[in-house]
Amino acid sequence: MRLPSNYWRVPAIFMLSTITVVLASDKVTRLFPVSKASPLDQSSQTLTGNSSWIYAVAISPDGQTLASGSYDKIIKIYHSKSGQLIHTIKGHGDAIETLAITPDGQKLISGSWDNTIKLWDLQTGKLLHTLRGHSDDVKTLAISPDGKTLASGSSDGTIRLWNLPTGQQQQVFSDGQWLRSLAFSPDGHKLLSGNDAGTLKVWQTSTGQLLHTLKPHSQAIRSLAISPDGQTFATGSADSTIKLWDSRTYKVLRTLKGHSSAVWSVTFSHNGRLLASSSYDKTVKTWHAHSGELLENFRGHHKSVWSVAFSPTGQSLISGSSDETIKFWSLPSHIVHEFGH
Repeated sequence: MRLPSNYWRVPAIFMLSTITVVLASDKVTRLFPVSKASPLDQSSQTLTGNSSWIYAVAISPDGQTLASGSYDKIIKIYHSKSGQLIHTIKGHGDAIETLAITPDGQKLISGSWDNTIKLWDLQTGKLLHTLRGHSDDVKTLAISPDGKTLASGSSDGTIRLWNLPTGQQQQVFSDGQWLRSLAFSPDGHKLLSGNDAGTLKVWQTSTGQLLHTLKPHSQAIRSLAISPDGQTFATGSADSTIKLWDSRTYKVLRTLKGHSSAVWSVTFSHNGRLLASSSYDKTVKTWHAHSGELLENFRGHHKSVWSVAFSPTGQSLISGSSDETIKFWSLPSHIVHEFGH
């Protein structure tokens, strides 16, 4: 496939406690905690050992399991507290750009540039289904809140809805542009999509009817997130801005400016009071989800940060980067006290 000159492909990662193994002259192996690589690194932990860009990270609802997908076609599953690698999964024929975990924490879903979607048992790493239908890269996934429907978006210009229990395709929506981001409303009745042209669309999931078409960004909408209460949603764009929206009126409430380059990922905390973002500018930022105030600016990655996710407790963030690491970021105590409960 020939790519346009302005094409950006995306990734994701996770991070945990690490150790350094030293073989001393007395032939005794000793383990030492890894110090931060630089005084400018604000991360609390870093998970290394990956050999390629990490495009996506996903955390199970109970916070016990972390998954990463990368350019090298490999999925890794970790115990999130110990950092122990549980499974290394191979099966895709090209880069893995997007991951999602079902609400019950039982299945991991991966989308790849090999045009397929794969469903895996999160505990065993066993392949359950391969979904075929897209004719180009699968770039984004979203799962309905009830865990019964999967939405996938592709650079083939289509959105496809799948029955997760059976793996059967249910509907196809035609957007006409490369799809970059998807998000279900909390009731599952609507699906939001963002494309390469910076256009936001709202679809009725039961009928496929296009309800709204908006052009809020001058470049691709790389990420979408809806607050847990459904009142607000956020769009992150390659134009370096984040916009907060009223879900009822589809009016922009605020435009957040702070990143100096493309915004790859946005996500709400589980209580909806915080918003996190990651960017090509190598930073992870935390914002007040209502006022839009920038609360924290985390530095430590030395290349683009493709993906960011909140821990279920809302007290930390996990990010994946082109620098082949996953990093943990601990939110300052005053932010956790005010916004984390």
